[in-house]
Amino acid sequence: MELLDKENIQLSSQKMSWEEAIRLTAQPLLTKGKIKESYIQAMIDKVKEYGPFINIGEYLALPHARPEEGVIETGISFLKLKYPVNLLDDPNHPVSIFICLAASDSSQHLEALMKLTKILSKKENLQVLLQSSNIEEISSLLEGV
Repeated sequence: MELLDKENIQLSSQKMSWEEAIRLTAQPLLTKGKIKESYIQAMIDKVKEYGPFINIGEYLALPHARPEEGVIETGISFLKLKYPVNLLDDPNHPVSIFICLAASDSSQHLEALMKLTKILSKKENLQVLLQSSNIEEISSLLEGV
């Protein structure tokens, strides 16, 4: 099952806060009816409560929350920022790439995480994503997620 389509990939050259970045990342999923507004707020609240745990690699964050916090249908969205944001305004956690994961159950959550991990664990793939300003290039690298 392909969860990330091109319409869910965004590039932004706007300066914004980390909270605005999470909201913007999730917007395609909200627009398509895959999540409720409550899911976006839950992702932000989790970072405030548990710290920058979503910072899973160099300049990379994976905001997510529990399915019952507003997931209607499984989906993934992607945001690449020209200007990194600092999670919780902490300069030790700069993020340029946000990948929002909304899974309707734990098996889909794990499957999507495994696919993303396989792609993102290769340093050269992460570098391509960090340097890319092209939705086509990002889409082809993340194909199959």
